[in-house]
Order: sequence, then structure tokens, then C-alpha cells
Amino acid sequence: MATKTSTVQHVFRQRSSTGLAAVCGVTGLLLLLSLVRNWASYPRPLFAAWVVFALAVAWSVFVRPAVLLDVGGVTLRNVVRDVHIPWTRLTDVTSRWNLKVFAGDKGYTAWALSSEVERPKGASGGMFGMPIPGRLHGVASAGTKPSTTVPKATAQSVARSIRLAKQEYDEAVAQGELPAAPDAMVQVTWVPLAMAVLLVPAIVVVALSLT
Repeated sequence: MATKTSTVQHVFRQRSSTGLAAVCGVTGLLLLLSLVRNWASYPRPLFAAWVVFALAVAWSVFVRPAVLLDVGGVTLRNVVRDVHIPWTRLTDVTSRWNLKVFAGDKGYTAWALSSEVERPKGASGGMFGMPIPGRLHGVASAGTKPSTTVPKATAQSVARSIRLAKQEYDEAVAQGELPAAPDAMVQVTWVPLAMAVLLVPAIVVVALSLT
């Protein structure tokens, strides 16, 4: 009987970034509502374009960046680029200034997580929701699980989570619970939607400034 691959996914981003995004979003919304209310008597298209551009920058810098862990590997979601590093290619993780994941000699930095002082916490289970020493047994046999967002994340804590998940994956492959993927490659992808979110408002601002 074929095994099922779990779709459980851990999403990491810093709480401070989420808070800043919320403040920027509320401020921008209030400004846009004020502009709409007074548009008939005092239209300000350039200012509106600047507000939309600022909201786009806030989303790109504070909301979009994240680190995703699943059974396939680590995905670094940065401002306009995604980097997926399969577990078989992951060789090291550092967290001196920002989280940095290595595939061989090549390191990839995560914009979403910076280094900060934190109190050590004990772990109660495996990265994929399995009580240790269950490890990745549940990843190979369990059905679909919802995406999990970890509310508190730092470069140090996520580095530990990546090392734990890598260990779980290696053990699961060694025990035959997951198929090996020796040919898996690092994938670097530019995200057109993320680029458009930044470029379109910027072009509108430039166009209105020149008129």
C-alpha cells in the first residue's frame, strides 16, 4: 500500500514584522478613506498613489517574507524571490545576524528572521507534530493536516527547528518511511506577483509626478 505524504507546513515570521504591517495597513486605510471622502472637492491622485505604494512596500517587507518548513524542505520567501532548499541539499544553518540556510557552499539569507535574544525553551515534539521519538513516522503515514503558523520566531529558534526537521527527515529516509530524493535541486524563483505589487504603484507614482 502506498504511503501518503503529509502536507503539514510550518510558517515562521517575526511577530514584530506582523505588528508593523498591521500599523501600516491601518494607517494607510485611514488615509485612503480620508482621500475618498474629500475626493470630490479636493482630488489628490499623487498622494493616493504614494499611499498605495507605501502599503505595497509594507506588505512586501513585513508580510510576504517568511520561512516555510515541510516534508519537502525549507522555503525562504523573501521580498520578490523564493528559494526552496530540499532536505537532501541542506548542509548547514546559521543565525548570527539573520537566518541563513546553506546548500553546499552557497548560503541563502531569510529576510523574515533576524537574530535577537531569547529564552531557551524545551521542545515537546517533532517538527511535524510527532511526539519524540515518533519523528517523521506521521509525515509518511498521516493524511492532510492544516498549515501551522508558529507565533513566536527568531533566527535562533527557527535554525533549531530546521536542524530538528533535517534530522527527522534523514531518520525517516534511513528507516524507509520516506523515499530518498538524491536528485532534488535548489530552486530559486522570482515571483511575478510580488514584483508587480511593487512596480505598478511605483510606475503610477512616477507617471503622476511627471504630469
